[in-house]
Amino acid sequence: MPATSPRPPKPWPIPAPGGSAPPPPPAPPATGTSASRRRAGAVAGLRRPPRMAPSLPAPRPTPDDEVRLCPVCGRLVPERRSEGGRRRRGRPRVYCSERCRLGDRTARIPLDPRRVAAFAAAVRAAVAARGLSLRELERVLVREYGPLASSVATLSAWQTGSSSPARTAAGRNRVLALERCLEVPAGALALLMPGGAAVPQPRPPARDGGLAGRHARLRHLVTALTGPQQILPVTLTKDFRVDAAGRPEASTVAMRVLAAHDGVDRYWFIQSVDPPLQAPVTAALGCRLGRQVTEPTGPEPGGERLVATELHFDHPLRAGEQHQFAFEVRYAATPGAPPAEPVFRHVQAQPCERLDLAVSFDRTARPAEVVQCRWRQRDLEETWRREKTREGCWQYRLVVTDPVPGGYGWRWGWGRPAAPVEGGGRQRRPRAA
Repeated sequence: MPATSPRPPKPWPIPAPGGSAPPPPPAPPATGTSASRRRAGAVAGLRRPPRMAPSLPAPRPTPDDEVRLCPVCGRLVPERRSEGGRRRRGRPRVYCSERCRLGDRTARIPLDPRRVAAFAAAVRAAVAARGLSLRELERVLVREYGPLASSVATLSAWQTGSSSPARTAAGRNRVLALERCLEVPAGALALLMPGGAAVPQPRPPARDGGLAGRHARLRHLVTALTGPQQILPVTLTKDFRVDAAGRPEASTVAMRVLAAHDGVDRYWFIQSVDPPLQAPVTAALGCRLGRQVTEPTGPEPGGERLVATELHFDHPLRAGEQHQFAFEVRYAATPGAPPAEPVFRHVQAQPCERLDLAVSFDRTARPAEVVQCRWRQRDLEETWRREKTREGCWQYRLVVTDPVPGGYGWRWGWGRPAAPVEGGGRQRRPRAA
């Protein structure tokens, strides 16, 4: 074996006259693999400078950036955001807190096991008759009813009886939406909810929330005056008439409802009224007129206000009993009032079986343009429109089976008709005549 000379030892660093060691010599240029370069840098005591993150442009606004309001209290719903400001994947939040999602503690009472078993059996039978899997049923609920949809885990828990719907208005509306997707009669599942009717909120909602929050606050006020009066809507028919001057003349409303609990003897009709317009209510069938309650403060002085009119039934209803009634609203404008907005909008708050709307014009003053529209429920923002103008037509009708909560109606104009307008959105099984 050839002899090898030993490697000479490294010299000790000689201290400088000032007492400090001289700086180490610069490291030779790194060659070879990345591992060898890292070892060379470590030996030389050098560190790679931190890499600066490139400046990224602000994220573009997406539909996920829209503001969501809690359906219970009307507050803003906080979103889980990533570091880049985008909403995280998954279903968006519906409620602002666990308190609103699960309901008040007064709703968490021990449930009768027999009622839990009866509700679970009814859900199982309805799902089996519909012929859909729970995953397919969840997709239908998300597509049709959005915030009122229930997940696969929730539907499975309802079927087995390990969980029950919350005793809140939102929990009952979820069951009503499930009924519409399962194509069962109204109240077939909601009347079997364990624990009975929904428990009213012990306090009014927060001051924010827009029109939906104002409705909730006024409904809380009338509930405090008369106690719970909860009904389940089955069908609703509304006929809106416009006079020759283009002003609202009258609106006839007919409803068929189910009592959600024993002792329901009245219905509170809430409408939005402009200050220059007077809108007295007259009972027509199955009810008589009671008192009126106006919201304490409106959004701004001189703006439109919400008015609740009390309609007494002929007799107190038992839970599950059906009742049909009708009333009429007459509109009278004060002298010098500005022209009314050419729009008829009905806001459907709960799922029901059938919605029948009609708008009629004077035969001598027919509109030149009529556009059918849809509005979002929480802020009444227009989301869908389609031209429905027919030459010489003085009445338009819309029949919707299983309507989704939101606004339905028409806009019209008296001038030259515009080009046909199409918009995004979807309408479930409408039939217009």
